[in-house]
Amino acid sequence: MSQPAMSETLARLRQIFNDPLLVRTGRGMVPTARAIDAAQKAKEAIRLVERAISGREDASPRSAELEIRMVAHESISFMLVPKLMKRLQHEAPGARVIARSADVRLARELLEADECELVVGYPPTVALNLHASTLLRLRLCCIVRTGHPGISGRLTMSQYLEYPHVVLGALPNPVSTIETEVENYLRNRHLSRRIGARVSDMLLSPAIVSETDFIAIVSERVARVFADSLNLQMLPPPMPLEDSRILMIWHERTHRDARYRWIRHVIRGLAI
Repeated sequence: MSQPAMSETLARLRQIFNDPLLVRTGRGMVPTARAIDAAQKAKEAIRLVERAISGREDASPRSAELEIRMVAHESISFMLVPKLMKRLQHEAPGARVIARSADVRLARELLEADECELVVGYPPTVALNLHASTLLRLRLCCIVRTGHPGISGRLTMSQYLEYPHVVLGALPNPVSTIETEVENYLRNRHLSRRIGARVSDMLLSPAIVSETDFIAIVSERVARVFADSLNLQMLPPPMPLEDSRILMIWHERTHRDARYRWIRHVIRGLAI
């Protein structure tokens, strides 16, 4: 750039920034504080543009000050979030996790509305325009209290139908694939059970079972946490039940973002 062109450009910049930007001293022309600040911000802006064009992201978790909004059943958050926070505390101290419960059948609506980055749960279906992977499979078991008047050590179908049940299926999670599978099995055999309580999350089931003669179906992981403290029996269900498949679901918006790719990788490792 020629000297006259440089002078003209500097004059325009001085007008834009309302600052002299360069001032003459005994050491020659030096930048003002405003010019130094603007140059640093311009470098950062150029770096962001270059990253956007190249598709490369800074994948260093320590430099990531990001917010991870996760929608999950409380029982799943109970299993994952404490471990996730422990990992982030050491490897990504700038990250923040927001976990809340909602109907995971609304995964598409939640993700498309940018209300969260991840949905974790066992929805009956996943929209084709979303990404999903299986986090883990949870083996199911029945729980009853120790000292139950009619059940000890094993659970027959007649016993299963005799006593009331705590079932999953109340707002904000009105439908449970676990309970749907049970109901379909019973209906196909012209059987029915008595429902004594409906809860929105299986974390409440062990406490109810411990104070009543009710029966509940929960994951073995949840049952083991409460079995000793609440004096519960863990028994095989009297019918064949598939393991509960927990999915992690995310939107195309964060699919290629290196920070969220790292978060998903961490969660997969913690879910084993």
